Amino acid sequence: MKKVSKKACALLLCSTMTAALAGCGGSTGGSTPDTGTADAAPADSNSKEAESTESTAPSSALSGALDIWAWGADDEAKSRESAIEIFIAEHPELEVTYTIIPSQDSVWDQKSAAALASGSAGDVMQMSPDFYGLNTDYYIDLNPYVEADGVNLDDVLVSGTIDGYYDTDGKLEGFPLLANCFVMAYNKDMFAQAGVPVPEAGWTLSDLADWGQSFVSGEGANQTYGLAKHWILKYMMPYACGGTPYTDDLSTSNMGDPEIVEALTLYKDLIDKGIIPNDTAMETIPAETLFVSGKCAMYPCGGFETITVTNDADENGINIGFCPMPSDQNGNEINIQYATGWAITTTSKNPDAAWQFLKESAYANDEMAKQTASIGMPSNKNVAETYYKEIAFKGEGLDNSYYVDHMGSTHLNPFGGTLTSTGNLWSSMIEAVLLDNQDPQAVVAQYAPQIKTEFSGYSFNQK
Repeated sequence: MKKVSKKACALLLCSTMTAALAGCGGSTGGSTPDTGTADAAPADSNSKEAESTESTAPSSALSGALDIWAWGADDEAKSRESAIEIFIAEHPELEVTYTIIPSQDSVWDQKSAAALASGSAGDVMQMSPDFYGLNTDYYIDLNPYVEADGVNLDDVLVSGTIDGYYDTDGKLEGFPLLANCFVMAYNKDMFAQAGVPVPEAGWTLSDLADWGQSFVSGEGANQTYGLAKHWILKYMMPYACGGTPYTDDLSTSNMGDPEIVEALTLYKDLIDKGIIPNDTAMETIPAETLFVSGKCAMYPCGGFETITVTNDADENGINIGFCPMPSDQNGNEINIQYATGWAITTTSKNPDAAWQFLKESAYANDEMAKQTASIGMPSNKNVAETYYKEIAFKGEGLDNSYYVDHMGSTHLNPFGGTLTSTGNLWSSMIEAVLLDNQDPQAVVAQYAPQIKTEFSGYSFNQK
């Protein structure tokens, strides 16, 4: 399956620092950003003067101060803090200051945006590749560091975790920390009672439109369904019938293609047949509750929510298993990745120490990666394929192995960052078809030109 690889934008829209700083949706990184003027830099971080630092090969000895900014709340913040403290303990030669900024209510987005724009950001800033170029101008190119170290990234990083950090011109603007993708959780008892075989690799949402009706029964609060309407479905559907939302280089929108019409038609069919609940039903019972209460046969379960889902299912006596996510009509799995990484700012006063932190976070420090494993799949290949992969959940044979094995076939969240405006139009298209009962072909004909206009205005298409 084609991944959204090497796609991060090469240039930053200047206006995005004070408007629409949208990112990865709060799943593995900051909260879904909104608009507004950014606040001043955090009081407990070291202020940096705005001076540009060229990316050069790292020196052999480290010293001096290193300022790290990260987002997080609750378990995410604890995991980040624990990993950073391991780094501090192993590098007494460095004076490390770190700031964990809350991700709720766009606090991180506003503070980091203001600091980057003023040149007062940390040496290291947390980032996500599906910000799609919002801050590219403020990050150095990491390729010289990788080359100087002589490391083969394929040997040390989990497949699929580095791709999104490359710009279209080859610049490596960030380095991975963790990633999450999805597995299809299913209710074993519902499948057995319906006499439906558990989906195997290659099953499609078109297949679901046929055998999914076996799970549909009842009315109102007692109605049962085939597939929960998880929020990830909106981001999966552009790929459902073999289409893609845009070209690999992000230069051209494909949202007017026949495959998009087919995907919208299929989505409507699944809703009309009751296989997927409509929005009215979802207002009564949330998707996860619907699944763990035994009213829905399948649930797309993200790596960030597996503990909650498996614990809730076990508590309710729901016998669940994991199976592959659906594929498109060409047999390519449809899976979405949300990722979190680090970048070194152009104003960094200690880029060599910053690089040491990045590579230890990514692959060169197993103990740091084990802390990261508590909230997602670490990019560290060794830890991911051993420690993380073997983390088990309540339920027979349920562990993290699926996420590691399938990360390489994921699409990066398709509508984050600079591409949020296109994502908003896609949401309007879905609403027009599912809520207003408009013809999918007419909806695509109406919105595709608007999306084309959006793409023509993106800064990475104006290089």
